[in-house]
Amino acid sequence: MSSIEDRLKDAMAAKAETVRDDGRPRALPAPRRRHPLRDRWGVPALVAAAIVTVVAGTAVGVRGTSSPTPAVRPTPSGPGADPASPPIEDVWPDAVHEIPVKAPGGRTFIPDVFVSDRVVVGRGHTGNRLDGIWSYDLDKRAFARIAPLKDWSVGNDPLVFGDGVVAWSAFRDGMTEIWTVPVMGGIPRRIASFRGVLGPQNTYEGITLAIADGMAVWSPANGGVYRVPLKGGRPTLYKETKGYRLLTWPWAGRPDRVSIAEEPVDRPMEHLIDVRTGERVDAVPPPGREGWSYCGVRWCYNGGEVWRRDGTGLRRLPGTGSTRLYSERFALISRHRPDGTSAIAVHDISTGRTGVLGIHTTGMNVKPFPTVHLEDGLFWYRRGSTQVVVNLSGIR
Repeated sequence: MSSIEDRLKDAMAAKAETVRDDGRPRALPAPRRRHPLRDRWGVPALVAAAIVTVVAGTAVGVRGTSSPTPAVRPTPSGPGADPASPPIEDVWPDAVHEIPVKAPGGRTFIPDVFVSDRVVVGRGHTGNRLDGIWSYDLDKRAFARIAPLKDWSVGNDPLVFGDGVVAWSAFRDGMTEIWTVPVMGGIPRRIASFRGVLGPQNTYEGITLAIADGMAVWSPANGGVYRVPLKGGRPTLYKETKGYRLLTWPWAGRPDRVSIAEEPVDRPMEHLIDVRTGERVDAVPPPGREGWSYCGVRWCYNGGEVWRRDGTGLRRLPGTGSTRLYSERFALISRHRPDGTSAIAVHDISTGRTGVLGIHTTGMNVKPFPTVHLEDGLFWYRRGSTQVVVNLSGIR
């Protein structure tokens, strides 16, 4: 097991059990920044045994395209090219945190989104039943309940955050509903309801949700970018977004790799549109490359290689792994080591730095590395009575 196991202490769990749950919301620090929107993607077999991908959206930050630079042959990505070291808490010490698994009352806390650098918000579960929205303050080492929530129609998608509210979707009687509650605490409020999209197996396909510019914005599985004011109202479609899917506010793209269509997509998000201005940007592969597994606003990614959306800056990553980028710049990679183990690491393509989450081993009487849960703004995994959370959105 990696040194992350040795360095992170089991101090917060005991503290959490002493917090009195009186059911009243408590004040949270004001949000400091907004967070990128995540999209839906899978994970290849190389690291699938240690990884779970979570479907979700988070609130938003505007990104522009980078200035082009000449591309030659792929080269290692610079500092941190060996994912066997160092551990992630040495690379980004301010982004790695340990929090309790159990919130007051013995309920399980599932982290979803950082609403500031020091406060994470998530869902509380008693058994398998969702029973509320909670926050955890890293400085106070204390939980606070934002709102009770006992609704079986709420799915497993993580909460999203923006403009001072936490939001989520539910599916009830064939209708998709969008709900919000102030992050400071309050009573949940439904702000929109519309017909849900069902897939080929008559299963609900969900939505990609974000909060931006005083609105809830989303895309259903069959495309289009819709909006409704946070005060509530009738959903409206952004002009010229039919067939597009929300990627990172204000950008939407097509074709969508995750859709109800059965045809394979080799160049996902090849075409982007700024839903506010109508600006369009197309992706161009480098010479000799035909497709990719992921393409965001700035970077395109294909397992072991990455390049800018305009086709420049081709480079090889120090390992292979996930089929997408998280927060538009982080790849979860795996690399086999001579001793038969694999290093599971987070690689920042914008800086070339790599931090190891842990070492994955297999064999008789060997305990594997815990399941890593992936969301756009954070990664987390459980270890005993605590859980390690990596705040990707807090890495500068």
